[in-house]
Amino acid sequence: MITEQGGIKKAVVISLALHLLVGVVLLVGIDFSAPKRPSQPASIIEATMIDDGMVAQQAKRLDEMRAQQAQEAAAEQAQAEAEQKAAAAAEQQAAKQEQAQEAARVAEQQKALAAEQAAARAEQQKVTEQRQAQAAAEAKKAAEAKAAEAKKAAEAKAAEAKRVAEAKAAAEAKANAEAKALAAKQKAEADAKAAEAKKQADAKAAEAKKAAEAKAAVEAKQAAEAKAAADAKKAAEAKAAAEAKKVADAKAAEAKKVADAKAAEAKKAADAKAAEAKKVAEAKAAEAKAAAAKKAAASEQALKDLEAMMGDDLGNSSAPAAPSQGEIDQARAMIQQAVERYFQVSSTMQGKQCVVNVRVAADGLVLKIGDGSGDNAVCQAGIVAIRKASPLPMPKNSELVKELQNLNLTLKPRL
Repeated sequence: MITEQGGIKKAVVISLALHLLVGVVLLVGIDFSAPKRPSQPASIIEATMIDDGMVAQQAKRLDEMRAQQAQEAAAEQAQAEAEQKAAAAAEQQAAKQEQAQEAARVAEQQKALAAEQAAARAEQQKVTEQRQAQAAAEAKKAAEAKAAEAKKAAEAKAAEAKRVAEAKAAAEAKANAEAKALAAKQKAEADAKAAEAKKQADAKAAEAKKAAEAKAAVEAKQAAEAKAAADAKKAAEAKAAAEAKKVADAKAAEAKKVADAKAAEAKKAADAKAAEAKKVAEAKAAEAKAAAAKKAAASEQALKDLEAMMGDDLGNSSAPAAPSQGEIDQARAMIQQAVERYFQVSSTMQGKQCVVNVRVAADGLVLKIGDGSGDNAVCQAGIVAIRKASPLPMPKNSELVKELQNLNLTLKPRL
């Protein structure tokens, strides 16, 4: 419509310009100047009389020429206007055809886009189901691995306790052996002392016998008494040596008995301690597994509760009210829990954290994940968890969704 009006205005301007040109041509052909008076004295001039009929004929002819020029100008104007109208009509038709083609192209693009979106959502649903199954398997595997690690640690601890007990028993056995060796040494020393005493007694007896024989018969009685005394002393010394040997043997046997009893008690205590440690470790592993299962169940139930709560927003009104801070915090907490389900942590992350910026679509699909600010290992584990958790749980309230499309998630490992 605007193109057609512009064409009409252009034609009118051209027509006015042609009329103005014709008028100028006509005006140029007429001499409006006044006759000049002669500056010299008048003189007689011969003149020829002009025929009025010829003048009238020339005037008529001039009028005809002017009319013909006007007709030609009008014809040219009409032709120009016709050409402009035809061009405008052609342009308008071309514009309509182009609009129709553009509308068809846009419709085809929208149809293709709708098909792509439907395929993408179907693929996303499939990926979500696979991720949920994978997450359940990973949680189960992690719980079993943790239980196995706890059991392994308990067994290692029990083995260490057993090793310590065996080492202690070996040390006590060594001490007992050393005690036995000391007893044997003491016995050998006692035997040596007895032999020395016997040797000294024999030497003294020989000397007494020699002295008795030298004194002759006069001292026979004294020699016999001395001999009897020597024999008695020898017997007493032999008896003392035998008693000393008996006491040493008894002490060695008692020391061996005590050492064997202590070794048996130490081994028994070590076995009992190892069994108790193994029992405690198995109980802790069972508790850890139950706690992990309970935590997973609690997360699932909380997620279902949030989805149920947020689903109720659909029936409230066509224009939802602005969400409260409590609703925003609760929705953020559920997104945080969804991400933490995939958050793989290690003991090296204790006391560290990372803040990650996440851009989310209205349906929960993660569009962009920032590099994160904080510990590098925690940031990398958090980014992987966010990708696995996509699509994130989003409410049905459009106003609340707007508050959650640009999130800063603070990830802190819980060991």
